[in-house]
Amino acid sequence: MSGFALAGDTVQQLPPGAETVQIMGKTYWHSGDNFYRFNEDTGMFYQVPQPTVQAHKDRAAHMYQRSQTVPATSLTADQIDGCRNAAADKSNAVPNRGSSVYIQEYNKCVSDLQQ
Repeated sequence: MSGFALAGDTVQQLPPGAETVQIMGKTYWHSGDNFYRFNEDTGMFYQVPQPTVQAHKDRAAHMYQRSQTVPATSLTADQIDGCRNAAADKSNAVPNRGSSVYIQEYNKCVSDLQQ
């Protein structure tokens, strides 16, 4: 089993081809179905569960809203999702202040679409 890490196991070297990804302002390394974080204290990588972003609404339960507008915004659910995705992309680029960038970019996007 050399070269493979079980959940929570540490590894000194990432698998070949592992890519760095930013998710919600945190740096992960991704290889295949596995995600890793780096522990600066030990100098080791450790496998972590796949990072997730908790959705505001369960998409499956609200698919009927796709053609409806979101109250108080006059925007469709697809437009709101687009603003969320665009804001997330920009906030991931600046992990040290990602949450404030997300809010700023999301609000700007919604405002632009409402004009």
